[in-house]
Amino acid sequence: MTKSETRKTITKRILIGVGITLALAYIVFLFITTNFLGSNNISTEITYRATAEDIIKTTGLVVRNEEYVDASASGVLVYNVSDGDKVTGGGTIATVYNNEQDVVSLSRIEELEKKIDFLKSLSGASNSFNVGIDTMNSQLNDKLIFFEKQLNARSFDTIGDAEEDLMTSVYRKQMVTGQQGDLEQKIAALEAERDSLQSSTGKPAGTIKSQSSGYFVSSVDGYEKVIDTSKLDRMTYDDFNNITPQEVDASAHVGKIIKGVNWYMVCPLTTDEAANINRNSDSITVRMPYAMSEDIPAKVVSVNQSTGSDHTIVVLQCNYMSTGISRVRKEPIEIVVNTYEGLKISKKALHDDELERTVTDKNGNTTTEKKTVQGVYVEYGNELVFKEVDIIFAGDDYIICNETPAEGTLFLGTTVTLYDKVVVEGGDLFNGKLIQ
Repeated sequence: MTKSETRKTITKRILIGVGITLALAYIVFLFITTNFLGSNNISTEITYRATAEDIIKTTGLVVRNEEYVDASASGVLVYNVSDGDKVTGGGTIATVYNNEQDVVSLSRIEELEKKIDFLKSLSGASNSFNVGIDTMNSQLNDKLIFFEKQLNARSFDTIGDAEEDLMTSVYRKQMVTGQQGDLEQKIAALEAERDSLQSSTGKPAGTIKSQSSGYFVSSVDGYEKVIDTSKLDRMTYDDFNNITPQEVDASAHVGKIIKGVNWYMVCPLTTDEAANINRNSDSITVRMPYAMSEDIPAKVVSVNQSTGSDHTIVVLQCNYMSTGISRVRKEPIEIVVNTYEGLKISKKALHDDELERTVTDKNGNTTTEKKTVQGVYVEYGNELVFKEVDIIFAGDDYIICNETPAEGTLFLGTTVTLYDKVVVEGGDLFNGKLIQ
């Protein structure tokens, strides 16, 4: 073989060797990146604390010990108390006037007096307005947002105060910008109108007083005398379905008095739903989402299960009163059975993994145990770590996990913690996998 041929052969072998080396290096690279380094094609979510609830929904009937207030005088009524207000026996509930015009004038007088008081308060505070227009605009915007929230939440008990705060900010801005003019002239004009109306308005023709103490409601619905509160613990599901209001002449009554502190919600439930109610619970939360926004504290007084029936009557006792509650009778309600607090995690993050632990008995002998458990993969630095979860609540697309599981609950004892970066999307996940 000539030198030229030998040189070609050596060059060919070198090229083949380099090619094989590169191919092997590429295979090793793929193996490492696939099985150890992984890729950045994972998505994570931060764990945070959340609350979930088990809720039973039904339509409940509000039952109270109620007494009619008779219309003892004829004429046009002006109520001296509002729905839900507490009254005493012999207290004045309404004032009777001879004609509608007197009532209209009286309403206007009340409106004028409120406006006069309001403008006088602004006039007295006018010298203290030392904030800039930008600050005033910001305060006005905050009060407008708060008013809208109260309106959207149907917080009718507090919306009046929110409206007054908003209007105060509006008037103050108008005063600072010179749009309100002379307040003293406005006050004098309003006082003149009030005085004129007072001189022309007739005197009351009479009053209507309460016979008993309790909470006043200005309407009647025929349910007032239908149900005896002392027999609620014996009410069956059939009894509930047969309850109908009596015919009542509303014109003969100016309202009613809710006597006593306690009132009741009669709730028809399925037997399975009722099984979740703790019969001895003296602290259960009830909501009326279409009537008010606040939670109502209650306690269970009876669970009436009829033999052979698939339904149960649960009676709840309440003593919380407000304007909204005083008016309700048959209302969709939500009973909060259980509340769960823990770490909220997407169900997409759940995986099963086999864990291994070494167990030593009292004689010093060691054995290895393996178990497939449920958990999540957490990004820890550039590595994935598998952590077990103790699920205490499961929703449609998320779970609530116990932050501090009881001893022995977990196989290895390591669980998710607040602000962990939990993997919710990604392929080929395993404990110890390195990620870029």
